[in-house]
Amino acid sequence: MIGKTVLITGANSGIGFETARQLARLGAEVLMVSRDPGRGLAARNEIVREAAGPLPALFIADLASQASIRALAEEVQAWFPRIDVLINNAGAIFARRELSVDGIEMTFAVNHLAPFLLTHLLFGPVQAAPHGRVITVASEIHSGTLDFDNLQGERHYNFLKAYNTSKLENILFSYELSRRVETTGVTVNSLSPGPTATHFGDNLTGLPSLFPQVMKRIPFLFVDPKKGAATSVYLAASDEVAGLTGRFFFKRRETRTKPISYNLDVARRLWDLSEMLVKNTIDDRGVMSELMSLEKTMEQPLP
Repeated sequence: MIGKTVLITGANSGIGFETARQLARLGAEVLMVSRDPGRGLAARNEIVREAAGPLPALFIADLASQASIRALAEEVQAWFPRIDVLINNAGAIFARRELSVDGIEMTFAVNHLAPFLLTHLLFGPVQAAPHGRVITVASEIHSGTLDFDNLQGERHYNFLKAYNTSKLENILFSYELSRRVETTGVTVNSLSPGPTATHFGDNLTGLPSLFPQVMKRIPFLFVDPKKGAATSVYLAASDEVAGLTGRFFFKRRETRTKPISYNLDVARRLWDLSEMLVKNTIDDRGVMSELMSLEKTMEQPLP
């Protein structure tokens, strides 16, 4: 990874931190995105001691805010006109239905719309790389259905269902993006890290808080974050996946996802709705002009 730049969201802890550390050890210049300045700085300082290449850079952003995501993208591009690998790693789970500053349900906002918008805004720098890669961390327990009438838990909300649905949305987005940019040379893939022993879910309160507490006590079910990061590192660094796009990986192996994830109608409908929800924050300076022109070629009747 010497000479390559990698941006990772949620890089201050868990799988994101281990992904950042391992890629820094391989010589990559790692751009770490964290919501909390203190935790982000502490994580960066740890990786500084192990980096084999340039020292990591830290960017602070709240991925629940579209304004913050746009500010992040502008700051990143001001310093780094080329990004070899974009890893959409950050994710969250919420016990109760909450709304973001943009009035969007938090699980949907952080887990799906944030990577959707950030990838749009940074696609220019990724395309500027010789072999740009977009990687999104999803889950093998993604939902097998998608209810567009309850996309943000408007009718009924269940914390686990909302999370699993957001992971399906990650996969749908990844597959659809790979189709839309197939002529650019940028590869787009998603993955599951598998059950990993991190602090994920520790923010839950009430009855939902029992779920991660019980699950994390099951012997041998959860792996160490170092192992959990293995597939992310593999997709970012391995020559074995060069040129592969529109795939899903689990334990570093290509794996089929649930049937709905291959439904073109569903993918395009989710894309259109997502685009509408972020239309006022997509960079108006033409960063995505190439992608937008490619989208027009997709406006053909489904076979």
